[in-house]
Amino acid sequence: MPHRIFELTQAHYPDPLVDYSSTEFVLEFQDAAQLLQKWRNPHLGRSSREGTILGLASQARASSDAIKNKILTTMLSAELEEEYIDKLNVYKFMLDRTLPEALELVNLDKLLTPEDIEEFIRKHLGLMEDEYGRKLLTATMLLDDLHEITDIEIKDKFGRTRRVSRNDVLDVIGNILGNILLRQVSLWTVDDVISRPRGRFHLKKTYRAAIMRENSIPPSKISHEDIRVIDKDRLGIIYFIVDMSQSMNKQVFKDGLTRLDGALLTALGLFYYFKLFNRRKRREFDSFKMHIVPVTKNPYVISDTKKFENFLFDAEGKGKTRLVHATNVAIKHATENYKDNNYDVQIVYLTDGRPNVPFDGSIPGLKSNFLKEYFKNNMDTKTPKAAQECMIQLNQIFNYLHRGRERNWNISYFLMAGESFRATGLFKDTKEMLGSVTAPIIIDPTEIDNLGKRILKEAILSDR
Repeated sequence: MPHRIFELTQAHYPDPLVDYSSTEFVLEFQDAAQLLQKWRNPHLGRSSREGTILGLASQARASSDAIKNKILTTMLSAELEEEYIDKLNVYKFMLDRTLPEALELVNLDKLLTPEDIEEFIRKHLGLMEDEYGRKLLTATMLLDDLHEITDIEIKDKFGRTRRVSRNDVLDVIGNILGNILLRQVSLWTVDDVISRPRGRFHLKKTYRAAIMRENSIPPSKISHEDIRVIDKDRLGIIYFIVDMSQSMNKQVFKDGLTRLDGALLTALGLFYYFKLFNRRKRREFDSFKMHIVPVTKNPYVISDTKKFENFLFDAEGKGKTRLVHATNVAIKHATENYKDNNYDVQIVYLTDGRPNVPFDGSIPGLKSNFLKEYFKNNMDTKTPKAAQECMIQLNQIFNYLHRGRERNWNISYFLMAGESFRATGLFKDTKEMLGSVTAPIIIDPTEIDNLGKRILKEAILSDR
């Protein structure tokens, strides 16, 4: 916070880039949630950016008044008096020119982040030094203070305070959440070979299996059941389809966190979980590839860290729920980028409602009349016609993937709601939409620290 800049001394924070893996600083899931919220806040609301500038203005005005009072009431040496006059010039320049222009640019949405504000002030103070014809020490010190604005303060579970650079926030949160998931969930054991009659032979394991079967050395023959091949099938591509509609802005967590915050934290945790898991396996190739698909007006696939960082920073709940569009994007991405059928595909949905924008275009598979008849005969249904069409389209896609023989497609459908939701018509409609492919899984959105664990256990592990 700007008004606390003078309180954050070198004595308090000898090293702002702390080791967050240290046992002396313990962050929990809720701490990570607060850190993500602070990281996202400057971009999400103009008021926070205005507050940064107004805080600087208040600080500059108070410092200017204090210096004027000191000059008028205290006997000063010529050298010290000159230094104070330099400070007055800096604060006057800031109050008269720099900060008013910065505030105007914030209102025009041309300065979106604290980094933008800092860079603007840095250039302005450079103009001031050109105007005075010399470098002013106070301007340099003020820029050092501005750097503190771009750092974020966080407390651990024991109330100890640290600061983390904004550039490192995602790595800090991601590693926290990823390690929490690693502790909560143990993935199934991945052996280096499997028993099946096709693939690249593992000669030693095949020979050993024959010995164990016949209980003799050497075995008289290698039978069909003895064959062991390199396990290439335990490779997974995960597409996490995250609802970004207006309804996701509903506050359900303490400290004002929304359903969208919970979804973003879950996406971040899973993203880093698989990075940590792949690193621990130390294979030549990654066992899992994680992708995020935001349900926006124009859904897209996020697969690299930079795009994911931009998504988390800009994410906001607005618009309708285009689940069919996001599904189509995920399928197209998998078929075009992972032509090796050894990769199984897991599509995970996280939504708090029903799809409501039909897809205008060709959809894989054949349309089933079953769901159409279900809505036609169910006179009590409150599902709008557009949502009915979306569910029919998703049902067509799910059945197509379920029957596909080229690769394994797995579907997991999570609904963010309480247990009472099972008695609603929407839950029944969703269950009919999923048919025999899978069943909807209800996740309580208030259990923020369990979302990632539930998704891993019910979506990723259940089919293995």
